[in-house]
Amino acid sequence: MDKIIAMDIIKNLNGKIEKLIHEYELLKKENEILKRDLDDLKNENDELERNNQDMLLKIDSTLTFVEAKSSGK
Repeated sequence: MDKIIAMDIIKNLNGKIEKLIHEYELLKKENEILKRDLDDLKNENDELERNNQDMLLKIDSTLTFVEAKSSGK
C-alpha cells in the first residue's frame, strides 16, 4: 500500500513538474516577444529623435535666414 501511495505522489509531482516546465516555456517565449517589441520601440524612438533633430535644424535655419533677410533691408 505504501508503494501505491509513493507512486501516486511521484506521478502527481511529475505532472506538476511538466506543468511548470510548460509554463516556463510559455513565459520564455513571451519574454522573447516583449524583448523584440522593446527593441522595435527603441528603434522607433531613435527615428523620432532623429526627425525631431532634423526639424529643429530646419527651424533654426529658417529663423537664421529670416533674421538675415530682415537685417539686410
